[in-house]
Amino acid sequence: MPEYHIDTLTNGLRLVTVEMPHLHNAELVCYLGTGGRNETKELAGISHFLEHMLFRGAGSYANSRAIDRAFETLGGAVNASTDAESTCYHSRVHPDHACAGIAIFAEMLRKPLFNDLEIERRIILEEAREDYNQQGAQTNPDNLMAALLWPNHPLGMPLIGSDRSLQTIGLDELHAFHQQHYVPQNTLVTCCGPIDRIEILAATKKYFGDWNGIETTAPLPALAQPIGPHQQWTCDSDSQICLQLAFPMAGRNDQRPLQFSLLRRILSWGGSALLPQRLREECGLTYAIEANCSMLADTGYFSIDLAVAPQNLVPAIDETLKVLERLRQSPPEDSALEAARTSYLYDIEFSLDQPEAMSVRYGWGLQADCLRTLEQDRSEVKAIQANQIQDLACELFNRDKLHLVVVGPWDKQQRTEVEQRLKAFATSAPQKKIKG
Repeated sequence: MPEYHIDTLTNGLRLVTVEMPHLHNAELVCYLGTGGRNETKELAGISHFLEHMLFRGAGSYANSRAIDRAFETLGGAVNASTDAESTCYHSRVHPDHACAGIAIFAEMLRKPLFNDLEIERRIILEEAREDYNQQGAQTNPDNLMAALLWPNHPLGMPLIGSDRSLQTIGLDELHAFHQQHYVPQNTLVTCCGPIDRIEILAATKKYFGDWNGIETTAPLPALAQPIGPHQQWTCDSDSQICLQLAFPMAGRNDQRPLQFSLLRRILSWGGSALLPQRLREECGLTYAIEANCSMLADTGYFSIDLAVAPQNLVPAIDETLKVLERLRQSPPEDSALEAARTSYLYDIEFSLDQPEAMSVRYGWGLQADCLRTLEQDRSEVKAIQANQIQDLACELFNRDKLHLVVVGPWDKQQRTEVEQRLKAFATSAPQKKIKG
């Protein structure tokens, strides 16, 4: 049986189906290729605002309660999310009712009623306030890092928007944005689970086949980041200091996604990984530390997040940079690489029981033009060598790329000491060691 099927309707809408007959639930997802980087400063947050508005009633569903109840009768719980490049609507459904779920999503995407605009505006404003402190300063490390990485660019704006832009967005703006970006050529539907591809394709044609629209324009390309290190320090009266270190990447244009994934796992995947082992188990500086990859079409960044008591700020930065420097100077131990490789291969096997994981792999993967099969990942991850991880660490972790966000109750002396360590980080070429 093929891993997946791709069908394209005459209007350009794409359907991805993954038949998983051993399961008892299905995942239904609609991806729209629009997000924060498609917005202007004046209308920042409109993608997320529109996502909310689609739940306020559509077609024959008069309000949000009617939409929720419709999905609940199918065994579902509908939800959505917005990121820099896409908007995603999804729900688990009983496999016997997947076609009915497609019908509901078609009404939501095609025929929003735009009810209760002012109520939804108030809700989003409350959501946005979670990112600010009592003094009105932005305290969300992800938002601060985006502004640091992409200043004066849509990617650098908070996805939720600003007070000013959220007050500007009205019905005319929402209608125009919907008409421009919610079009079949920009839409991908995926259904994964114990479903029949032919039935799902027939339902997709029935409910989406007569949908028409004009193809959207491409978003602005990302700008090259200036040479670092760059920092953003924000004072906040909290019990901990939140840190985020980030290093820019080429995004999905880079042909080494699995090397980045293994690097991330070597650094922070599980208690035996390098960062938690050193900072938590040996030094007692933090409870949790996590490495992540954010890969957009033409840009992205590798980040490390942790939270520490104020007195642990400098030693936490110091130890984190030392771990990165050691990885630059020496390839990872064979045991560390093999543990990362094994965990990745296990996750591939686990995903065979997770229709939501399959919808991301094949649905989002096709939408983002980075679709990878299970077998492709298996073969490539088995071939990655320790010296390739070291080469990647040398390329990625250097002072010129380093970006740091600090939020919390820090003082000037701590900032001075941290800045000294940033200036000294990765100033010499690595002395590579060859195993054998």
